[in-house]
Parts: sequence; C-alpha cells; structure tokens
Amino acid sequence: METPATTHRCFYIAPIGATGSDIRRRSDQILRHIVKPAALECGYQATRADEIDSSGLISTQVLERILGDGLVIADLTDQNPNVFYELAVRHTTGKPFIQIISEGQPVPFDVQGLRTIELDHRDLDSAAEAREAIVRAIKAVEAGEAVNTPMTYTMDLAELRSSDKVEERGVADILEVVKGIQRQLSRPATETSARHDLALLQNVIGMWVQQGHLQRDSLMVLMGELKSKNGSAWLQDLMHSTFPGTTAPAQEA
Repeated sequence: METPATTHRCFYIAPIGATGSDIRRRSDQILRHIVKPAALECGYQATRADEIDSSGLISTQVLERILGDGLVIADLTDQNPNVFYELAVRHTTGKPFIQIISEGQPVPFDVQGLRTIELDHRDLDSAAEAREAIVRAIKAVEAGEAVNTPMTYTMDLAELRSSDKVEERGVADILEVVKGIQRQLSRPATETSARHDLALLQNVIGMWVQQGHLQRDSLMVLMGELKSKNGSAWLQDLMHSTFPGTTAPAQEA
C-alpha cells in the first residue's frame, strides 16, 4: 500500500512517564507501532508532547497543538489526570479525536458513551487490530462523521428541549432517560433497577410510537444515541415493524 504524503498534524495525548519507566516504554511502543503508522497511512504526522522541538513554553505549545491540530488521539489508560485535562480542552473545540485504552480497563464514566478502541500492546494481533481501527476511525471522520462529546450531547439536548415541536421535546426526554440508564448500568449495585427502567422505557417508547407521538425521524435520532447492542436491536425491530422499509443507522460492533 502506498503511503499518502503527510499534510496533516495529529497530536498524541498519553501518559508518558519518566525515562526508562514501564509507563514510558508502553507509551513509546504504542506511539511507534500503532499510533504513528495508523496516522501516517491516513496522511497525518503524529507527535507526542516530548517530541515537540520548537522553542518556547512546552505547556503553551501542547495547548496550541491540542487546539489546532486536525486530529487528536488520546490514551485513557490508567486515567491519567493530565490526559483528561488535555482531552477536555480538545472537547471544547468540537474537532475530531480518537480514544484508545488498554484492553480490560474500564472506560471512565464521563467519556463512557464515546467510541474507545481497546488494545493490548504486548499482543501483535491486538496491536494490528488497533491500528486498523484507528485508520477506520480517521477515515470516518474525514468522511464527515459527526464529532460527539459530552459537551455536544448537552448542547443537542438543550436545542431539542427548546424546540417548538412536541416530537423533538419528547426525544430530549427520552435521551435524558437513556443517559440515566447508561449511568445506572455502569454501577453494578443498581443493575437490577437499571434493567427495570430500560424495560419501562421500551414500553413507553412503543406506546408513544403507536399513538403517533414519535415519528420515524425521531426514532432515527434516538438510534444514533443508543450504545448497547440489545437496545439498538430492540429499537431497530420497532422501526421495521412500524415504518417498513426504514434503514436504521449502522451501529458499532
């Protein structure tokens, strides 16, 4: 495969650690064997903070890269505070970012609903799959896929709530309930009540559809926000039975 000319900048946010530490070795290996090759394949030059060689305050330069680069890739492994601070700054821009995390680690609550690529840098197959997943994510962004963050979600809800259309205000209510269920499902102690709430929500949505309060477009909006495979499959069945011929948005595997 021919590698395209590098014309874009990508900033890699990650725990770095001290020279010779396990954290540094891991970060170096992921940058060298996963992040840089995947970015380069899509025409991006990936850089980590310690690789910035221009003069000036490093903290200022890091912020400039986070705010200005065409793409950011953030490693959420071990929930490093600096990583989350820098990722939050990126969220405010509304520009593309990709999240990765060590396989088996929980995705932190505040970004739990966002797509995150899991990897084990010590496993060659996992590393290859992660490279391919990053390439697919970059191509999806370049194809116009919306950039969603906790901030844009809140802004979208606010817009729906203020709508003069009853259906859109209803969708806002549903999305708020869905978000609450996602929070509950992340806490094992409340799993039973969360599943009860999910069943109740499904009954209410089904009733609103039958009564004509929710139309196809509203259900399409809701489909785009659902993260669980079970919830997506249920809503897809509802859409097909109520609005034959409807093609629901593709869901992440």
